[in-house]
Amino acid sequence: RKKAMAAERAEHFERLEHPGGEAQADFGTVYVVKSGELVERKVLTLSFPYSNAAFVFPVPKENTECFLEALGRLFQQMGGVPRKIWFDNLSAAVVSIQQGGKRECTEAFRRFCAHYRFEPLFCNPYSGHEKGHVENKVGYGRRNWCVPPPVIDTPEQLETYLAEAARADMQRPHYVKKQTIAELWEQEKCKLLTLPTTPLEIFRLETCHLNKYAELSFDAALFPLPQCRAMQPVLVKVKWDVLEVLTADGTYTPIVTLPRPYTEKVIPVDWKAVLKRYEKRPRAVMYSSFTNMMPQALQTFLTVEDLNARKARIRLLHRLLDTYTLEEIGQVLGELSHQQEHLAVALEHALYAIKHPVFRPEPFPESHTPPALHGQIPMLEEYDRILGVRVE
Repeated sequence: RKKAMAAERAEHFERLEHPGGEAQADFGTVYVVKSGELVERKVLTLSFPYSNAAFVFPVPKENTECFLEALGRLFQQMGGVPRKIWFDNLSAAVVSIQQGGKRECTEAFRRFCAHYRFEPLFCNPYSGHEKGHVENKVGYGRRNWCVPPPVIDTPEQLETYLAEAARADMQRPHYVKKQTIAELWEQEKCKLLTLPTTPLEIFRLETCHLNKYAELSFDAALFPLPQCRAMQPVLVKVKWDVLEVLTADGTYTPIVTLPRPYTEKVIPVDWKAVLKRYEKRPRAVMYSSFTNMMPQALQTFLTVEDLNARKARIRLLHRLLDTYTLEEIGQVLGELSHQQEHLAVALEHALYAIKHPVFRPEPFPESHTPPALHGQIPMLEEYDRILGVRVE
């Protein structure tokens, strides 16, 4: 009877045929290496079930400005606009779900849909499987393009890296059809809507008042604006990456452009634990993703060819981390020549000098010495001669 009951409760699915020109959208989370730290990034993925093509764009957060900016950038990448796009009920687009399943969308999202002329469709609540293609594509991109975490210095580098990875992935065959994804995408691309002549500028306007120190408070961050008066009202044009501050006197004169204050979620790395593992497996240093997260001077220091020397250097770094940070060690190594014979000893001495600088007092000001004698070094031999001391 248990088997019969399980069969009765089993949910039945239909195998669907997807028409071309329709897409599914979803956010995913990836981690990248920036300045030696693991940093969280959100990636918007737009996938096409017909061809299995996907386009991705990274953003700092999942807010409305980032969501719409990423969607517009993806339309530019693919050279057209899907006729229909499936979304889940993300807060950047949906305000509430009304009776009968009708969605009340945000004004910014409605304006965006009208500008690009596509039809938004939404899944039922808690039914992500209704857009299972993009759910799978988000996981595929995270596993294949962001493992190990890519090392980046600027957001533009990550944008370029992910766009090239998605483009290269189109060269593989479709998992069912006999053609490559790129060939199927060329067939599907003809079904897209044409891009508008002018992209929609994504922003919202907020009226703010400076505090008594002439500082602008936005998202728990303070920006000093010395060119403004204290308590002055200003208009803030909020974009996905910057804040444009304008006068609120009706002329809307630009005052200054500020970076939008995003708090990056940093994943701390226990470097002592990493080096402890390296002590047991020193060959892993050459291939570990953690090595790529270290400063360049430290990478050169650890990837020495001699295995015994590498083990000794790993143990040295493990011990030095009790007193110094990884950044301090990397900075000192960058100033030393890696060709010198006793590099490890020189490293310890240089680090010790940072924590224990030599006390060099300022010259004592006195008015008794004639100016002509300032800076002269006394000849101690003359004192010996006057005193009659014989120096052997």
